Order: sequence, then C-alpha cells, then structure tokens
Amino acid sequence: MTDASAPVKPAAVELAAIERGAGPAVTLVHGGVFHSGPAWARTIGPLVQTGYRVIAVDRRGYGRSPPGDGWASLQLQAEDVVATLELRGVTNSHLVGVSYGALVCLELALNHPELAASLTLVEPTIFSWLNDDPDYAEWIRRFSELEALAVAGSPHEVWLSEWLDLMDPAMARALKPGSPAWPLVERALERRGKDERISQYRPDEQRLRTLRVPTLIVNGGDSEPALHAVGELLADRIPGAARTEVAGTGHQLHAERPDAFNELLTLFLSTHGESSPR
Repeated sequence: MTDASAPVKPAAVELAAIERGAGPAVTLVHGGVFHSGPAWARTIGPLVQTGYRVIAVDRRGYGRSPPGDGWASLQLQAEDVVATLELRGVTNSHLVGVSYGALVCLELALNHPELAASLTLVEPTIFSWLNDDPDYAEWIRRFSELEALAVAGSPHEVWLSEWLDLMDPAMARALKPGSPAWPLVERALERRGKDERISQYRPDEQRLRTLRVPTLIVNGGDSEPALHAVGELLADRIPGAARTEVAGTGHQLHAERPDAFNELLTLFLSTHGESSPR
C-alpha cells in the first residue's frame, strides 16, 4: 500500500538525440541556447570520422525532446541522459558538455561514475562558488538579478542582452532579434523558470573530491574572468583533473575554433578510459 500523501518523484524522460557513427560512445550535451544540432554541428562529424559513436542529446524542452513535467533540477536532467543512454544500450560513455550542459554532465558523473568513461567540461558555470569572492561580488550579483528577471517572466528586452553580455560580449552581439540564430533563442526562452537556476547550482563537494573519472576542463582564452575562476576551482576539486584554454575564443569556443577544440577533445578521449577507438 502506497502513501498517497508522499511527494511524487519527478520522472526522467527519454531525450531525442542525433546518433551517428559506431565505436565507443561519446555523449554530447548542449548549453542553454542551442539544441544539439546547431550546438555540435562542427563536432559530430570529426568524432564520427575518428571512430566514435556520437549521441548528441536535446535536453528536455529543447529540439525534439519532450518538456517533461514541472521544474527540472540538474540531477533530474542528468537522469534524463542516463535513461536515454540505457534505452540505447549504452553502459559506458565519454561525456562532453558545454556551459549548462557541462553541469548536467558533471551531475551525471557524480551520481553514476560507472557510466562515465571520461568527462569534458567546456566553460562550466558553477557561479555559486563565486558568491563570497569579493573580486566577483558585483558580477555575480548582477548575473543573479538578471537571471531572476528571466525566471519571473520579464520581457527579454529587460534582461537577455545584458545577461548574455556578462557571459560573452561577442555572443550577446550575435544573438539579437533579427539575427539568423534568433529563432533558436526564442525557442530557448520557453524554458525560462523550468530548469534549475545556474546561480543556485552547487555540486556535492564530497563527491567532487572523491570522483575518479578522467576530467578535462576547457575555457576560452578570452572568456570572462568569472568563467576562468570557475574552471580553476573545479580543476582544484576533482582529483587529477586537467584544465586548458583555447586561445582567441570565448564561451562558444567549440564553435568559434572547431578545429582546435576537436583536436583537443579527440586527443583527450583517445588517452582516457576503455571507451576509446582501438
């Protein structure tokens, strides 16, 4: 007999995904604007040609994936990826995430380390770690204010451009109304208030310090100092983690210099875990 008053645990959903190639699995998780196709357009092909099975998922509510029910924590979004991989018969995969997608991959690895052959975190956004740092107090205060306006349903004209500018001024200039990418931005705006806030996410410290998954953290050489600070803090917390930068790039480094990023990624994948091409 079940307790009718007990809270119902949110259910993971199967995510839509682009799947290409054969070989060891590499799961790609996009960030908060572009779904899998445009986000990884310059990464999927080179990985397939190198001998990997690429699974680029659309996070819930993005692309062709269902929105699910209610609010989605990062842990639940990680469970979406786990469920999707299980349904495809994948028991071990390299995990690659950018921006918010990096947080999803990190949460997956912390809760299911046996599924993670390696972890590549591109521009992770664990800004809660900067709350008590006087060097970033004004930056994180404004970021959180703008994020709160977004969650409250304020018109995008009030917050979006400045919010993007805090992350990457070049990205803010490129994602304006009327730009080629604007329809994708409008679609992403539909997720406002439905996902865990970036500024409130804080990974479990104990699990971080005991994580035994090969990890690479990648920042853009021209990224905002707050993103560099997060990358350095994360590298310090995960045992054996490496951190590197791609020169001349910002937050969208994998799209700005795809050749450099793909070379970096395939080298890392080939040297870590059993899930590498023979």
